[in-house]
Amino acid sequence: MEKDLEELEKLIEFRFQNKELLRTALTHRSYKISHKELALEDNERLEFLGDAVLNLCISQLIFQKYQEDQEGVLTKKRAYLVCKNTLIKVAKKLNLLDYLYLGKREEKLDPKSKENIAARALEALIGAIFLEGGLEVACECVKTWFKPYLAKFPKIVGYDYKTELQEFLQSKYHERPEYEVVSISGPPHNPKFEVVVKLKDQILGRAKGPSKKEAENLAAKKALKQLKSEEKKEHE
Repeated sequence: MEKDLEELEKLIEFRFQNKELLRTALTHRSYKISHKELALEDNERLEFLGDAVLNLCISQLIFQKYQEDQEGVLTKKRAYLVCKNTLIKVAKKLNLLDYLYLGKREEKLDPKSKENIAARALEALIGAIFLEGGLEVACECVKTWFKPYLAKFPKIVGYDYKTELQEFLQSKYHERPEYEVVSISGPPHNPKFEVVVKLKDQILGRAKGPSKKEAENLAAKKALKQLKSEEKKEHE
């Protein structure tokens, strides 16, 4: 089924010269699998790229906008802006779900599962815009789409254990933690990411979550609990 991509281009305020790149950003893996005869590429690689571009653009925006904020506060604000819930809100505002290429089973999924797919497609779209127009153009799009969420942050944001762990390790060992995705399980529309957090080659914590970011935060939480427990024993 063909989509009205020109209509979408008006909504996102960006016109692609390479229409295939836009189609790829909107193509879920399930559609590729059910249309093998078309030799399509799905949007997972673009999602990987777009995630990095989004983080950079948001970092730049809040760095410029909140000049009094220190690293820890900026990290929390970025985490809120790039979290799945915010991505879903932006994707819904752009009506992105109406333009996704999904397999027949995925078309029948519940609204929440389809919103998760749309959130990941938003990252793929950002990656596609970066390839087509460059970083400055991609960041302008991000600034426009995320503007309502840049202006006001909720008073209570999920606690940022990653920042606390980083500050703890830097103060004690002068080292930063590293995160690694060790497995991804579950269906494409509802994946489970298993992440470990390490200091050099030592695993400090392991956790699973519905997104890489949430799994990393949970792994950091477990690592902090263990490290603080060991530190307490040292002083007893």
